[in-house]
Amino acid sequence: GAHRRSAILSALRRGTVPHEGLGAFAVGMERFDEAFTADLAAVASGRGAFKAVRGEYGSGKTFMARWLQERARSEGFATSEVQINETETPLHRWETVYRRLVERLATADTPEGALRPTVDAWFYTLEEDVLAEGRVDANNADALAAA
Repeated sequence: GAHRRSAILSALRRGTVPHEGLGAFAVGMERFDEAFTADLAAVASGRGAFKAVRGEYGSGKTFMARWLQERARSEGFATSEVQINETETPLHRWETVYRRLVERLATADTPEGALRPTVDAWFYTLEEDVLAEGRVDANNADALAAA
């Protein structure tokens, strides 16, 4: 709605790539569609995927990454974007890279900081599965935790 339009226009005014709504003006991405679809399917089935993108300044690397992130989140994936640089997030400082990845974890419902809600949702689902089996009393917190 209005918030999305405002965020897109604001980013474009600053000369930066918007974080959402990229499909509205993505041009020429069709040639990557098959590879991205295959990668998302591989990840959904438990395998990993990695792509490196290189190009000159302003050639669309960030746009492509954010377009793919938006697409992945719309399909139920969590994404994270980290810009590697020498001062804030140097590649040789894995603990810093990992911390930034976790801080910036995003889902379709949570644009940043999605780790806690994601883990909470996993635990809720596990709890519901245990209760659905009918072997544990919902009012017995110790038995539920042990299950």
